[in-house]
Amino acid sequence: MEAGKNILNFLEDYGKRITAEIERLVPRRIDQEGISKFLGEPFFKYEPKSINVSILDPFWDLIDRGGKRWRPALTIIIYEALGGKMEDILPLTVIPEIIHNGTLVVDDVEDESDYRRGKPCIHKIYGVDIAINMGNTMYFLPLLALSKVNISDDKKLRILEEYIKTMMELSFGQAMDIAWHRGLVDDVTEEQYMQMTLLKTGALARFSAKIACIVAEASRKVEEKISRFSESLAVAFQIQDDVLNIAGEESKYGKEIGGDIREGKRTLLVVYALRNLPLEKAERLRRILKMRTNDNRLIREAIELLKESGAIEYARKTCIELVSRSWNELNEVLPESPAKEKLKALSDFLITREF
Repeated sequence: MEAGKNILNFLEDYGKRITAEIERLVPRRIDQEGISKFLGEPFFKYEPKSINVSILDPFWDLIDRGGKRWRPALTIIIYEALGGKMEDILPLTVIPEIIHNGTLVVDDVEDESDYRRGKPCIHKIYGVDIAINMGNTMYFLPLLALSKVNISDDKKLRILEEYIKTMMELSFGQAMDIAWHRGLVDDVTEEQYMQMTLLKTGALARFSAKIACIVAEASRKVEEKISRFSESLAVAFQIQDDVLNIAGEESKYGKEIGGDIREGKRTLLVVYALRNLPLEKAERLRRILKMRTNDNRLIREAIELLKESGAIEYARKTCIELVSRSWNELNEVLPESPAKEKLKALSDFLITREF
């Protein structure tokens, strides 16, 4: 099987199926009857236009821009690797994917970002108030998918428990990230950065994997190995994203190069550079980050300091080592199958991608 060569093809195929599943749960347009299906019959009368223009329009604007859909693809591949069929798990893949898109919208407001997936951020088009409310809606709405699958109440309860844990971790991870780039915490260690990323990015990947493990009734040992691999993959994905933000091609990346500098982000590259640059240069980098500047000259200067420190090479090495260790552990407990080959191909793609 040429899984490595076909990674984009099967991600595109899964992506189409997942998007269709999202549309079954979240319609593009809604009327009185449609709102009643979500909320029950009104005591007075619903007004559908407001829901369409302030929730559904911005949501589908973002979804239609694409995205890798790798978290729900992870759910499918893991479920297949555990002996299941895609059709049985597909309705549940919308849960992590819709939540993820909700977090993107709110994160972009909090980070004052300009672009997402090659277009202006949702709050730039529809307004901050609409963006925040729509993003928050997508934290909860996808749980309705649980009513559309034929699994036991015990499994549904376990998924809900994992959901609550995931949302807490996402919020705590985001709190750390915000405090750091606002300068409320001066010194961040590499271990603290890795833990923040494990919460902010790793938690949702682990949740995606847990859904598959719960439905497939995987053993505790296998579930633990899959969960650790999924978290590690997500952390490596985020580190690679940090690298692309500094050294990527904007036409491929889909976001502004140097955006992390403008936001004052404490990425692994920054943490490494501040520890390894000569004192004067490290202080210069720290000052630029605290400015949260839009000055392209200063952003370029900061990027050059990161490159000079060797942070890019270090970050890429860290990605590979992180995923390799967790894959080696998973490889021991997961039987050989085409799905397992896909899982390895997916991990290789996510840590070497250019977009």
